[in-house]
This record gives sequence, structure tokens and C-alpha cells, in this order.
Amino acid sequence: MKRIISALLVCLLVLSLAACGGGAQSGNTANSGNSKNDSSIGDTAGDDGSYPVIRINETAFYGGPPANGDLIEDALNEILREKAHAEIEFVYVQMSDMKTQLNLLLTGGDDSLDLFSSFFYAGVSELVSNGQVMAIDDLLASDGQGIQEIFADYPEILDCGRVNGKLYGIPSVCAWTCENCYLVMEDIVDGADIELPEKISNLDELTPYLLQMKEANPDKYFIAGSSAPYWYPKTIDYLGDANYLGVILNPENSTKIENYYESEYFLNFLDNVKIWKENDLICPDPMSNDNQILGNLSNKITYGITGYDYNLENTIYEAEMQNSYDGSIVGTQIGEKYLTTANAGTYMWHITPFCKDPEAAMRVLNVLYTDPEAANILMNGLEGVTYVTDENGQLEYPEGVTNHQEAGWFAMYNAARPNGFLCPTWNYSRPDAYELLQEDNKNAIKSTALGFTPDFSPVSDQYAACANVIAQYYVPLINAVVDIDETLPVFQQALRDAGIEDIIAEEQRQFDEWLAAK
Repeated sequence: MKRIISALLVCLLVLSLAACGGGAQSGNTANSGNSKNDSSIGDTAGDDGSYPVIRINETAFYGGPPANGDLIEDALNEILREKAHAEIEFVYVQMSDMKTQLNLLLTGGDDSLDLFSSFFYAGVSELVSNGQVMAIDDLLASDGQGIQEIFADYPEILDCGRVNGKLYGIPSVCAWTCENCYLVMEDIVDGADIELPEKISNLDELTPYLLQMKEANPDKYFIAGSSAPYWYPKTIDYLGDANYLGVILNPENSTKIENYYESEYFLNFLDNVKIWKENDLICPDPMSNDNQILGNLSNKITYGITGYDYNLENTIYEAEMQNSYDGSIVGTQIGEKYLTTANAGTYMWHITPFCKDPEAAMRVLNVLYTDPEAANILMNGLEGVTYVTDENGQLEYPEGVTNHQEAGWFAMYNAARPNGFLCPTWNYSRPDAYELLQEDNKNAIKSTALGFTPDFSPVSDQYAACANVIAQYYVPLINAVVDIDETLPVFQQALRDAGIEDIIAEEQRQFDEWLAAK
């Protein structure tokens, strides 16, 4: 049970905050359910009264379908039959085996998905290259006018789903910007007599604080090394590519795509890693640590973590309200908050090329983006069953229920829902969480490449080769389980040999054309 809870806690940082606000609309906007009237859709029920059934993925966080999944599917279908003239069928995908299961569900055949969220799976460029998504420009115009209305004032956000000018995905309405941060147990900071600022500029400013914490707590660790990457560079624009094969190091002003692995940013990061290693700040045996980010705190693997979130104030507030870590936490923002394609396009919805009725799939998606009742059922389930509403209009567990697993629905998986901003917040979130995230979306620094996604298909061989190199070297390097000074040049040369310069040149060519066409 402890491990289950730990896996869910990362969603507090990476998922639940994002869905608390999108900034694409106010609470009164786009709540008609479907901008087309029902007569324009026509009666699409079959002669036997049946409707087209759209298979949609639903992530199973607890090892199997939720107890109330069938009830929620039925309740959604009551709305969808009326407003989309279609039904859905949930296809549950295990969180722990998502990559493998989605690979099978996106290959065609009777078991294929029709509609899916790609979060935790792949970026839109990779999906296009793999032939797993279809272009939806015409479908959006014919059956998704409600979605068009949502993004009318935010065309750059919708463009995050475009590759080579065609739309292949629709971003969720959620937080479109995020920040790097460091979170630590408050008693650690107090015991080390540290005044942790609300914001620092970079890791160079963080490391001295970590050394102070270690000096005061020699038996504790403050960097959660991991079998997966534990640091995501949110102050650069990596153009939606998690392999960082071509990045913009100064997103506010630069239009130059560069080699991340030979950049001053990456070299400086590794300099800090060396200090962390030399001073025993990194948890033991990091390559075997499979805890999710926040799980390291709850399981006492480390007493501080690097990471990213969507609003630090709300992250800390939620941790306090849920008493997630057997004590209070404090944190500091690291660097500025940017609005990039990678951030805005993290949560995206797609229609597969295997869908037999893509018009129906778009109608379903349109309802889920625009209808408050449908959006809330998908996100939070059913009132009186999976939640109740308190006197402040926020949600809480029914009597006798202490978590979402007991409630029988994945209510914390909200950033990946089409439009969480139509839904009420839970009582462990700040009442003004929406406003905080709207302000963040409004005030974040826009990248020069916002809305641009490279197409890697012209350099697919080089991309695959470089991805293999990264899989071999990157995580051992950032965990310092290899000699960094010896391994880094080998890693860099292996990337050159694999064709990283060809990839960057192709990205730059596409980006220059994209800029010229704006």
C-alpha cells in the first residue's frame, strides 16, 4: 500500500495541479456541451437503437479497473448519446506497463483505440512518425466547433498539436506552463538554520543550501537519483522531445537550436552532480530507485527532491492538507516559468487512424472539452459515490472513504483530462487554485518556438540511433554512477557518430521555415 500511495503522490506534483486551471476559458465559457445543435449531427443511432462506440484509454493506477468504472462509463454515455450521438468504452491501461500496452492498442485491429491521451506515452512528433495518429483539421472544423471556440484566443496553444502544419492532437485545458523547483522537509531546513528563498536562479544557488542540509544531517540524502531521469530542464525549450535532441537554450530571445549535451547548461548541471556525488547528497544505489518523484519524500528515501510543478504555492498547500509526508514541506522555485510547446503540449488528445468513425470520436471529444457535467464525471466520478460536495463547493471523499482508490475512480488523474478547468477543485487544493494557474499561464515567458513541433521523420534513422545512445549513457551520467569526466566525452562523441548534428540541422531548417511563415 505504501508503494501505491507513493506512486500516486507524484500525480500531486505532475498531474493534479495542472488540471486545476487552464486559462483557456473562464468558468462560464464553452459549457454548452456541443456547439453544433443536435439536428446538425443527425440521429446516428442504428436501426436497433445502438450508437457508434468509441474506445478510449483510461489509465489504471491501482493495478486494475476501478470499482466504479462501469457506473461512470454508463453515466457518461447517457450524456454522450444525447450530445454526441455516440458512446464510449473505457479501455484500462496499466500505469506500470503503459508503453507496452499502448503499443499494442495503437497497431490496428479490432482491439485498437479510437481516442486516446498520449501523456506518459509519447510526444506528438513521435506519434506522427509511427503512424499512430490521424490529422484532425477537417474533423475539428466539422464536429469540434466547441473546441475551436476554447482555443480561439490561444491559437499558439492549439498549434502545439501540429506537425508540418497539420493538427494531430488537441492540448488539454490545464496549466500550460511549469517551473523547476526543489522541495524539502521543513524540519530539515529549520535544523540547518537555513532561510530558503521563495525563488533562486539556478542549481548553482541551490547546491550550497544542500551542502548545509547535509552537514546538519550527515545520515540523510537530498538528491533523489533514479532509474529514470530525475531532472527535467524547464528553463530551456526542448521542443517537445524528451531526448533533448536539439533545444533552445534561451527560449525568450533565441531562435537557435543547439546541442543540449554539449551546452553550458548541461555541463553546469553535471558540475553540480559531481558536487552532490562527492558530498554524499545522492541517495544510495540510485539506479535501483524506482520511486516516483514525491514518493522519495513519503518513503524517506531522501528528505529533499528536485522536480517541477505548475504552481509551488498550491503544491505545498496540497501536501499540507493531505499530510502526505509526515511533516511540513517547503520549497523554492528554480529559474523562470516558461510557456513552451513541451509544457503546453504535455497533455494531449488524439484520434487514431484505426478509428472506424472519426466524426463520432471528435463529437465525443467536443463534449468532453465543453460540457461541465461530462467533464466532471470523467474527472471526478459521481456525486455521492466517488465524492461529495462540501459547504465551500469543493469536493471531498464520501464518509468512510479516505482515498481515490477506495472511492473507486482515478480522480487525481485530472491534468490529462480534456478540460479539468470546468470542474470543481478538491478540498485539499487552494480555493483560488484556478486563479493561480490562470495567472501563471498569463504571465509566463513565451518561448520563441511556442507552437512549433519538429518532424523527425526525415532523420528517423539518426533519431533512433541517438535515442539508443541516450538510453545507454544519460541516466548513469546524471546519477554519477560512472566517472563523469571520462564518460561525458564518450557520450558526446557517440551522439555525433549517431547523427545528432543532422537532427539539429533538420530541426533548424524546419524552425526557420516555421518562423518565416508566421
